[in-house]
Amino acid sequence: MNILCTLACSQIKRKKSRTAITIAAISLSTALLTAVINFAVSGNTMVQGFLGEDYGEFGSAYTLLLLIPAAILGALIIAMALIVISNAFRMSANERVAQFGTLKCVGATKEQVYKTIMYECVLLCIVAIPLGVVLGYLLSFVGIGISNQFMEEMNTLVRIMIKQVNFSLSFVFSPAALLVSVLISGITVFVAAMIPAKKAMKVSALDCLRNGGEIRGNLNVHAKAQINGKRSIEYQLARKNVASNRKQMKSAVMALSVSMILFVSMSGLKEIADGVQEYMTFDYGYSVVADYTANRKYTTNPETGRREEHAQMISSELAEEILSELSEYQGTEVYGSGVDYATYDTPLSSEELTPEVQKALEKEITEENGELLLDVERIILDEKHYRELCQQAGVEYGGILLLNDYKYNDHGTEKHVQPLPSSTTSLKLEKADGSSQEIEIAAVLSLEEIPERLLYPNTNPVRIVVPKGEVRGYTWMTTPENENGYMEYARQVLESYFPQNGMDYGEAGYVSRVYGAEDYSKFMNIAIVLAAFFIYAFVFLLGLAGILNVISAVSFQIRTRARELAVLKSVGITSESLEKMLNIESVLCSGKALVTGLPVGILLVLIMGYCVKMVFPISFHMPWGAILIAIAVSFGVIWGTVKVSLNTLKKQNIIETIRTL
Repeated sequence: MNILCTLACSQIKRKKSRTAITIAAISLSTALLTAVINFAVSGNTMVQGFLGEDYGEFGSAYTLLLLIPAAILGALIIAMALIVISNAFRMSANERVAQFGTLKCVGATKEQVYKTIMYECVLLCIVAIPLGVVLGYLLSFVGIGISNQFMEEMNTLVRIMIKQVNFSLSFVFSPAALLVSVLISGITVFVAAMIPAKKAMKVSALDCLRNGGEIRGNLNVHAKAQINGKRSIEYQLARKNVASNRKQMKSAVMALSVSMILFVSMSGLKEIADGVQEYMTFDYGYSVVADYTANRKYTTNPETGRREEHAQMISSELAEEILSELSEYQGTEVYGSGVDYATYDTPLSSEELTPEVQKALEKEITEENGELLLDVERIILDEKHYRELCQQAGVEYGGILLLNDYKYNDHGTEKHVQPLPSSTTSLKLEKADGSSQEIEIAAVLSLEEIPERLLYPNTNPVRIVVPKGEVRGYTWMTTPENENGYMEYARQVLESYFPQNGMDYGEAGYVSRVYGAEDYSKFMNIAIVLAAFFIYAFVFLLGLAGILNVISAVSFQIRTRARELAVLKSVGITSESLEKMLNIESVLCSGKALVTGLPVGILLVLIMGYCVKMVFPISFHMPWGAILIAIAVSFGVIWGTVKVSLNTLKKQNIIETIRTL
């Protein structure tokens, strides 16, 4: 072992607390990087199990779906690692400035000073990176196990609704992934160590000996703040010290800011996900749903040039027959409704539409031959509930009812408008092939008159309830006393009418399902909880690395200022005043991190919320709880570190501290 390596090894052994923090930072960043890469490999294996090794037709899309999140998380880990590890090596170099000056005085070159720090980097990597890889695989193994527990519940729901689908991650050991993780971690640590090493090698021997223990880019760093009698001496000293040491505390403030940004923005993302789930969940008032949905295929009609939908439609007569059979189970009352969105359009002039709906649809309306072409949503109900709706509207059985309400998203706010005048008495319906029919409107129902079950999803501006017809999808809903027994019975009934013979989702040209009404919301809730668990785990571990950096930087600053604090005590400043001064310094440093981190985190939340609200009119709230936690943690970490470091200095003798440091 050469002399430079021996010096590096002795430094590692002598500064045990800093060495432990550096090893922890390197290990934690390596562990997170290894876990992210291994999760990407496991996800790739799961997707290949579904789609084949080439991912099928949408291979590039699925590849990006896996690589983009992994790349973003990896970039965040590397950025935080550079901040934390570079700061650790900077402190190591600062503590050895006098040693470097002595070495240069006896003939050591700049390259040898540089190599001394890099030897320390190599020795720490030999210990920390293997430890991080093991920890990363352990995190990956535990994370995959937790994921599969959630996924098993998701599979139970998905198999009911989408037949044979199995979400399951497997722990995969990939030598290539291991090599990538080790290489990226090693390069990150080496780059982080090179920054302070290059600065150390450029400082002259005279400056090293004169500066007494710290490398500064500019040795003339006197603060401009002056002491006066307007404010307390503790506050003025604290402000002056913060200004003087702003470069030394920069990494701690930056790490705390990044941790704050991640925590606030991820909490905001969780709030947004909850809002989307709430918006997409609609309670029809029934506990069990049976449905039929035909696959659709679109073509362009050669004569008219319009898009034409082809599907195996279900007639109202067949739907009523199935409803009668389902109702035979223990006298269960069943509500049936079917819908078709794409068979008919209606041409209308601008005078036949309300100004409100024209404004809402100004970017979506198709114009043809001087008329506006609107999609028509046709709804059929079971005979009993259709008769009740006719009675409510005050029209004879067999009439066509216009549901005169259109719901749209107005920059994040859900708005309802009347598409057509309440005096509308007829509509012209056209198919894609150009054929048409004139229908008479028996009654126009406003928003207040429309039954709640018919308010969702409300995507087409023209919605009519017809007595009979064919639709692409039909739903039978009920609340039986024996849910499991009814669901089994309903599956047998649907299988007799729509045999699927064990085929996967959609292979028969249609899908028939029986499931709990809350299964969709349960599925989404599990998915959100699973995603939130991993997001918060990732943010916590990455934030932990940042907090380690803050603790290391703050404690180092207190130790290097031991002589300064001892001199202040020797001229009459009490221990209470010193503690007050350092507490004010901790508040000022935390305030700097908050001034940077909170606005950026809140801005990211607002941007994400704005983007999502352009698609979903969700009720979104700023994550104030997370913001308060971030504020409390930022103040608590720095204040606690100052408190512990100050208690250590109290045990030292003032005279010995002034003389020896």
